[in-house]
Amino acid sequence: MLRSYLFITCISFCMAMNATAETFRAGALSTPGDPYDVLWQRFADDIRRESDGLLEADLLVRGEVGGEEALMLAVRRGRIEMAIFTSSGMSAVVPEFAMIMSPFQFGSLDEADYVLDNHLIEPLSALAAEKGLTVLSWADEGFQSLYSVTPLRTPADTAGYRMRSFQVPSSPLFLAALGADVAAMPFPDVIPALQTGLIRGGEAGPMTYASYGLAPVAHHYTLTRHAYSAGVYAANSKWFNGLDVELQNAIRQAVPDAAEVRHRIRTANTADLLKASQTGSNVHAPTEREKDAWRAAARAVPKTLISQIGGQADDIHAHIVSGKAAYAAIQRINNGR
Repeated sequence: MLRSYLFITCISFCMAMNATAETFRAGALSTPGDPYDVLWQRFADDIRRESDGLLEADLLVRGEVGGEEALMLAVRRGRIEMAIFTSSGMSAVVPEFAMIMSPFQFGSLDEADYVLDNHLIEPLSALAAEKGLTVLSWADEGFQSLYSVTPLRTPADTAGYRMRSFQVPSSPLFLAALGADVAAMPFPDVIPALQTGLIRGGEAGPMTYASYGLAPVAHHYTLTRHAYSAGVYAANSKWFNGLDVELQNAIRQAVPDAAEVRHRIRTANTADLLKASQTGSNVHAPTEREKDAWRAAARAVPKTLISQIGGQADDIHAHIVSGKAAYAAIQRINNGR
């Protein structure tokens, strides 16, 4: 009996050792050495270990697939199995993701983290699943601010100012509320447009501004911090749901923890702002009066955004309001009030 058991165990072990790993493709828009690129390289090692060698990641994470629109199309059609998307990229398929970027919605990164982790992950994941996307974890981009070729101190400076908007619905609404002349265009066209004067500014996070070629042609960066961009790691649901539960868990374990992603990105954002200021950019921190002016100009945008998006936007907004109230209550308790 013991001999038979040992024989079966040996055969099972040998079969496992000889099993062919399933290779899946992961896409992104990182650059060599940036925080996401580092995390993707580690992910390739981690998924091999977590799956006991049964899964192998083919990394197409340096723009090989194309921009976010091409990435989204590739994931939904099963040409690649997994990718990372910004809130803006997700909103093209799940419009309710745009609610995350409603202007001046979050007063701090801590507040945003709390609301996303405790009040938004489930409803937004459910909406993504309806579109064939399985949300695996939050990513992070940080707060968006305004870059420009001349100083922008208050909304009075943006009147008639030609500015590039994101594809996310909140972006043109916000810029229009500032009185800007809004132009939608893909990111590869932005730098030539700034150089030729076709546009004079737009929105970007610190990393995009300092490390993707904007700073040398738009020397001013105003820290409005008006919109928070989260983003997600997501997989093609048909592929993901077809895996054994053990392999699904292996992928979830290998995907970087949201807390680590946020720490890496925010550390990089701080360094990028410093780099920009040291290399000729004017990084302007608004005064309280200037902040109030930016907020006042955008006050009507959230309501318009909900109406424009439709679907479950009002419900997502309610989750955000509830989450902010819960966060405020926790802060009051922590502060002994």
